[in-house]
Amino acid sequence: MKKLVIAVILFSLILFIISTCCEKSTSPSNEKYHIGWVVGDSDNGYGTILKTANSGQTWVRQGDTLTVPNINLNAVRAVDSLTAWVVGGSADGWATILKTTNGGQNWQRIGNRGDIPDTELLGLYVCNEYEIWAVGAANTILYTDDGGTNWVSKADTSFLSYNLSSIAVVDDKIWVCGNEDHLGGTIIHSSDYGDTWVHQAQGEFLSERGMIEISAASDSCLWAVGHGRTILHTSNGGGNWEVQKTDISPEWDANGVCAISEDIAWVVEDVGQIFYTINGGENWELQDPPGSSGGYLLYRISPLNKNEAWVVGPYGGKIDLGMVLHTVDGGQTWTIQDYGYNLLLGDVSFVGSYH
Repeated sequence: MKKLVIAVILFSLILFIISTCCEKSTSPSNEKYHIGWVVGDSDNGYGTILKTANSGQTWVRQGDTLTVPNINLNAVRAVDSLTAWVVGGSADGWATILKTTNGGQNWQRIGNRGDIPDTELLGLYVCNEYEIWAVGAANTILYTDDGGTNWVSKADTSFLSYNLSSIAVVDDKIWVCGNEDHLGGTIIHSSDYGDTWVHQAQGEFLSERGMIEISAASDSCLWAVGHGRTILHTSNGGGNWEVQKTDISPEWDANGVCAISEDIAWVVEDVGQIFYTINGGENWELQDPPGSSGGYLLYRISPLNKNEAWVVGPYGGKIDLGMVLHTVDGGQTWTIQDYGYNLLLGDVSFVGSYH
């Protein structure tokens, strides 16, 4: 009898464990959701910040007219589930830098007229909780090493006044790209953490092709993209830049690039174009997003890995609409995510992503 009781107890225990495991594996509350932010143009009196806590299934607008200025927001970086940075246009005499440390429940404007110039910030790079870089119009390069309390200019004032739009940092090496209507494009580089700068890419080809975004897979392998659907690549830290793809006429743009490794990278372009390489850019595969995205100017991509990524951009027509695309299979299929608003979107960043 005693053995029978023990057997019954063990059988019941096994059934309980199995049922518990099944519940954990299928319950929505145990799914691994990803946290991310999207930013965009001003609407209803303040710049657009949207957050998702469930991989983009739903999005919630954050901020208000008291905490977020009435300007376009251009770049966002998600540091962790609580911390994110945003930069944008100028308001009240200095460029906008915003930070949250509680998941976006509150956004704090960073800096003041004394250390932030009266210009538009276009690009952002967060090294860690203390060191942040921001670049922008009129040759602006800003740096803080104390979490945003104090900012210093790292720009070379002898350079021509490009609109610097993107920055990549690897250890003490930095690359910045930019564009200007009458000057074309540029890529500048510092090997001493911004103390001195040199031009790496310029000349006749770039005179008609402004550079929009740059991404580093390592301190030797980088991609830069820009006007004319141009993709530039270097395998020696920028000593030489090769053209991997471009149009004869610089009418349409390649707007965003993100390197996953020295072999794998994504590029997003105007009129709904998405390109993907798995061999360092020797070949670029044109991916097929949903048909309705063809009228959208795809601006930025935020990949978690070689399989999962999000893309955002505004509609190319006169109506105020934005697009959010998502893939979980390396771009073989893309789905449109409904973000619940009619807003123009410019940048996206997920916690743990390469962007």
